[in-house]
Amino acid sequence: MTHVVVLSPEEAIALVRPRKSLPSFVSELTCDDGVISVTADLRRLTYAPLPVKIAAKAVPVVHASAKLTSFWQNIAVLQVDADAAGLPATKLLPLASGTVAKMAHKSGLPDHAVQLRKDGTVSLDVLALMRGTFTEVTGFRFEGGKVIVEGVAREA
Repeated sequence: MTHVVVLSPEEAIALVRPRKSLPSFVSELTCDDGVISVTADLRRLTYAPLPVKIAAKAVPVVHASAKLTSFWQNIAVLQVDADAAGLPATKLLPLASGTVAKMAHKSGLPDHAVQLRKDGTVSLDVLALMRGTFTEVTGFRFEGGKVIVEGVAREA
C-alpha cells in the first residue's frame, strides 16, 4: 500500500540538518512545479570555512533553484541553477559540500544520503533521508509549496 508524506520545504531541509530550524542565512525558501528556490544572505554566516567567508564578501546574496530532473531507485537528482555574481553552480556547490556532509553525518545519515556533485547537480537518497519511514520510495516531487514523498510504508 502506498504511503504519502507531505513536508514543508523547511521540514525537508530539517531531514539533513542536526537542528530543526532553517540556517540563519536563508532568507527565503519556496517550492513548486518541480523546483525548490532559496535566497541566502551569506553575510549572516557565523561559522563557515574560510573559502565560504571569502566568497560571502564578494557575493553576499545568492539566489539558487534546484529542479527535480530525475527520480529512480530511491534517488532524486536535482539540477542546481545559481545566481551569485556570475558564478555558476558548478563553482558554488563544492564550497558547500563539506558543510553539508558534516551536517548529514551529525544527523546520523549515511555518507551517500546527500551528494553535491561537481556537475551542478545534487543527489538525494530519499530512502535514507526518510529514516525508516519507507521500505521503498516510489515518488518524490515538489508540488503546491510542499515536498511530496510516496512509498511503501515500513510495517510497524
